[in-house]
Amino acid sequence: MRMQTLACAIDSGRGGMPRVNALSCLRVLMAALVVSATPQAQGQEVPMCASTDQIAVVRSALAGKEPSPLTATAAALKMPEAIVASALPDAQAYGVSATRFQVIWKSLETWDDATTFIIKGPNLFEIQGPVGKGEPSKRSKFFNLHREGPGLAGHLRPDLYSSIYLLEIPGTSSTLRGVVFFDLSGDAVFSVYVPGEGAPAPQSVVEQFSATSTLIRSLPRICAKQNHSQ
Repeated sequence: MRMQTLACAIDSGRGGMPRVNALSCLRVLMAALVVSATPQAQGQEVPMCASTDQIAVVRSALAGKEPSPLTATAAALKMPEAIVASALPDAQAYGVSATRFQVIWKSLETWDDATTFIIKGPNLFEIQGPVGKGEPSKRSKFFNLHREGPGLAGHLRPDLYSSIYLLEIPGTSSTLRGVVFFDLSGDAVFSVYVPGEGAPAPQSVVEQFSATSTLIRSLPRICAKQNHSQ
């Protein structure tokens, strides 16, 4: 990694670097920055699970409200979002270790459509369209997404995630259905939802979500069951 980074730095000073090489160097430099900024980032086996008191606080805060992503609730309660997700009833949320990332991603690839949320500071980015098909890099720890047409693509670092939560939260007029990926601090890296805001969700995607739900719920839960009793 050091030699590749040094080579990129040398080439970048010469000017006229071919676009392909520039993109390759960008990926190398990104990997180097992530590695240097993340000491011993292997925390996937340390789950964030709500205490009895936190469960009561979260459920009281959400009582009577229409379902929505949990970010605003987490901010208002000054809790990591993963704690908020772990405090929901079992019928509404189910969390598993992020070590299950690849099998869950393969299930998401079967969805005909999706809305992906990425929150960066006060900004919320929405990407409409199916997620890209992914595979682990052979040269780094990135999980590379590739696709044709609109939708989510990019380079992920699931080894830096802590947990993955299935959400299925009913409301009076709609149900929030999605999968949220949390980092080691308990913040959402991104989330993939069944589309349908302001309109009925596509039935085909609801059925595909159900298959993903069945898969996730077949995996060992990350928090003890008593934290999820209704």
